[in-house]
Amino acid sequence: MNADNERLLHNNKVGPLLRPGEICDAAIEAIRMDNPDKEFIIKDEFAYFRVETNQECVIRRETMEKLLGRPFDLQELGVALAGFAGQIDFGTATARFYLEEVL
Repeated sequence: MNADNERLLHNNKVGPLLRPGEICDAAIEAIRMDNPDKEFIIKDEFAYFRVETNQECVIRRETMEKLLGRPFDLQELGVALAGFAGQIDFGTATARFYLEEVL
């Protein structure tokens, strides 16, 4: 793969940048559970964890509640976000990281 194609593939990555802690740990596990057919790259960048995949990933409130063992409002996820790649859509049941246009 040439450098231009490698750069374009990297530009199609989406996902959260999560500050370390309980919500980060649960979110990473939830991403794996809620997107079983996807491959993820998870990088420890010291101040945050970068979670990357192609095109789209979701985090379901229900999954977070099961993992945390308590009620969970997806706005709590927003507090743990250091940033994100792609676009983001917060609903009441899911947080979705996605790209509408693929390079």
